[in-house]
Order: sequence, then structure tokens, then C-alpha cells
Amino acid sequence: MIKKNLLGAVLVGMFLAGISYAQDSTDQGNSSQGQGPGAKHSHRAPSQAAIDACSGKAVDDTCDYTNSKGEDKTGACANTRDGQTLFCKRVRKASSE
Repeated sequence: MIKKNLLGAVLVGMFLAGISYAQDSTDQGNSSQGQGPGAKHSHRAPSQAAIDACSGKAVDDTCDYTNSKGEDKTGACANTRDGQTLFCKRVRKASSE
């Protein structure tokens, strides 16, 4: 009987710890998006260079900028998820088969 109660208490504790972890990761806002287990895409804020590349342009206008690694990137101007900022979103080349 004591073993069953102990096992139940351990399982409940693990469950509550999991809920707490999930809540903490969602409370961190944009800084943690896309960084959890199984995340496929990260949604970081665009760099200042990507934002500057679309200054005075409209959505879907072509743009280019140099990233922090010194690489030239080409894309199209797009809004951030919140719709507040226009930035140069890279256009990825289709993979050849």
C-alpha cells in the first residue's frame, strides 16, 4: 500500500513539474519561440540590416542585405508576425532533385 501511494505521489509530482516547465517556456515570449523540443522553425526578431533593407519599401518588394556573417542575402519585404515591422525575408532556393 505504501509503495502505491509513493508511486502515485511521484507521478503527480512529475506531472506538475511538466506543467510548470511548459508554462515557464511560454511565459518567455518571443525570445524562446522555436527553441523547445521538436521545434521546426525559430522565430527570432529580424536583424537591423534586414529591417533597414526594406526602409521605404512595401510588402513583396525585392530587397537585399548583408547578414552578421558578411553573407549577401536576397529576399522580399515582409511584415513580422505582429505586423509592426517590415523586414527583408530571405527567399530560399528550391532544392534540386
